[in-house]
Amino acid sequence: MLPPDDKKREITTRARQRGIILNEDHWKLIAISYEYYDQHRTICTLRNLIKLSGLDKKQIYKLFPGNPIGEISQITGLPMPKEC
Repeated sequence: MLPPDDKKREITTRARQRGIILNEDHWKLIAISYEYYDQHRTICTLRNLIKLSGLDKKQIYKLFPGNPIGEISQITGLPMPKEC
């Protein structure tokens, strides 16, 4: 579930401001995060993101360096998990 086009522009802008140029894998993780949030009302954990995306931890950290869940939260506007 991808966000609407106007939200995509915001996400793209925020990502660029953080030095991230979004590609297909970034959008895959963003879509998973939105869908997970819609179903569970909490942002996806890294473990679940790995499981649901089929990407490994190293790939996810390469896409969103430092703190992938925190980065996704900052870029998408989804609520930041307490542990971030």
